[in-house]
Amino acid sequence: MRWKLRALLATLALAASACGGDDPPPEPEPSGDPCEPHGHIHREPEGDWCHCNKGYLAAQDGLSCVADPNYVPSEGFDFGDDGEHACWHVESGPFVTVTASTTRDPRVDDFHTYYTVKLREVDGQYTGTFSYKAFASGNFVVYLSTPDVPVTLVETAVQKTVTPAGTKATGDFCSGLKHMVGYELTDRVQYTLTLGPTSLTELGMVIEHLQ
Repeated sequence: MRWKLRALLATLALAASACGGDDPPPEPEPSGDPCEPHGHIHREPEGDWCHCNKGYLAAQDGLSCVADPNYVPSEGFDFGDDGEHACWHVESGPFVTVTASTTRDPRVDDFHTYYTVKLREVDGQYTGTFSYKAFASGNFVVYLSTPDVPVTLVETAVQKTVTPAGTKATGDFCSGLKHMVGYELTDRVQYTLTLGPTSLTELGMVIEHLQ
């Protein structure tokens, strides 16, 4: 009988182990991001830094996000001169042509530049993905030659889509730029800009930081 009792106890122990017994569930692994929950870390060769959410700024050590005491929520997006300066570049340049590729994302972050953007064909439509690195923090505007093209901006490091702060038609300053998409961007951050899909094979574009 003693061996039967031992066998019964072993069976009960095995069943308790399979069901988890009374052990608490494992603790979730920490993310290792000191900037959370009000931002996220950028780990770069020149040093780590916090990209903080709107209304927050990096602490003195640069590795946590704290409330910005001077933050005042904005009411709408200010498009500045409604494209007058951008239209000057349509006539006066400098001019750069970029062509969408499947092997790399061409850069479109030259200062005060009119880009001719050549898109690539995908399933009977045209699209293109490009690289843009912000050189300041604040309001930026993507000026396009037509309003009929989808625009998507993603923060490359975390693959987070940046929501446009506003869209609007340009002022009547030139025929080369007709549409504005406004964004609030952060200095040193790399973004991926996707245009399309569209029936157009190429577009005119200027990206400006509003001073």
